[in-house]
Amino acid sequence: MTLDKYKKMTSEEFKNLTKKEFNEYLKLRSEDFPRHYRRIKEITIDTVLTPEQAIEIAKKYHQDHELDGTVNEQIENLFFDEAYTFKIDPEDRDNDDIRPAWRVTVDLQPNRFLFEDYTLIVSDRDKVVMGMLDSNGHPVSEGNEFTDEEVEYIMGDETLEDDEK
Repeated sequence: MTLDKYKKMTSEEFKNLTKKEFNEYLKLRSEDFPRHYRRIKEITIDTVLTPEQAIEIAKKYHQDHELDGTVNEQIENLFFDEAYTFKIDPEDRDNDDIRPAWRVTVDLQPNRFLFEDYTLIVSDRDKVVMGMLDSNGHPVSEGNEFTDEEVEYIMGDETLEDDEK
């Protein structure tokens, strides 16, 4: 049995699973999870990009978009996702855009607003950054950042220079 059976279920059908069916689902999910966080030596499929190329693509994107932090260039900290979901088609889950991707971490300096590192998602097939994940693993969409005015309002009378002390 595979997870595909559960992907085709409606929300209502999923809520009505028996305890046995739900435990089966949890078992299949836990078996499936490791393929999304493979270390370099654990990759089981042929890749288009080398780890070094994935890091270089992430660095260029990071620089071009003037993002905070520093791209982590240590290959041992790189993850590979054999089946990253770039887009979900709620009408037909078989049409989901799923393909291999590299997860490149960006390390941040400690400050008041950006508490943890984030991740750039590099599509192995397309050789470009296709998205970003926050520190909790949630996709970051455009317009999800604070403007200078919002930062100024949040900080009140304090200034960004206080972070540097």
